[in-house]
Amino acid sequence: MCISGALMRIVALGLVLILSFAGQSYGNLQYGFYKGKCTILHKDDIVEKIVAQEVRKAYRKDNSIVAALLRLQFHDCFVNGCDASILLDGNNTEKTAFPNQSLRGYDLIDTIKKRLEKVCPEIVSCADIIAIATRDAISLATPLTRQGKPWKFSVQTGRMDGKISSASNTVDLPPPTIPVKDSIKLFQKKGLNATDMIHLVSKVGITVVEPHC
Repeated sequence: MCISGALMRIVALGLVLILSFAGQSYGNLQYGFYKGKCTILHKDDIVEKIVAQEVRKAYRKDNSIVAALLRLQFHDCFVNGCDASILLDGNNTEKTAFPNQSLRGYDLIDTIKKRLEKVCPEIVSCADIIAIATRDAISLATPLTRQGKPWKFSVQTGRMDGKISSASNTVDLPPPTIPVKDSIKLFQKKGLNATDMIHLVSKVGITVVEPHC
């Protein structure tokens, strides 16, 4: 995957918008939320280190994991906020809904969660794992900075995992081909404007259709 720096900044903006749906990330978000919360044997940045290691492994095997995680993040956040409800199994959950049947990345999130449970048992939310992992995947697909360093931005953490997941809640997810005016209305319901919509839909594979005159 070869992505220009300018395009990558737009992708990053899309991720920031996904992560900042107003009032829809349950928990008090802050930078360094997990500092001091893991076992005394591990450094404060152990959470992000483990996520980065696993994302790097997955990226080396298949760099399309970048697009997969972006889409997973979008489909999770657009329904009831960034609460990882997309991960819940069961009958008629979000995961079973038609728009979500082609999502990928679940195995990677599960692998990261299992590793984190060994050093931070019952501490790190899956919602935060998705957010950090998506950021790290984007970073891996981005050209180095002019200083030769990996491109990366900080992600606030402290999200709480949702306990409710219903397929019926996915009704507002934009379908693959949606008229512009309908797409704008859907995004306005989430507190986002037309510019936000353009940034987001161009990153998650949605084709917004303008009817012919």
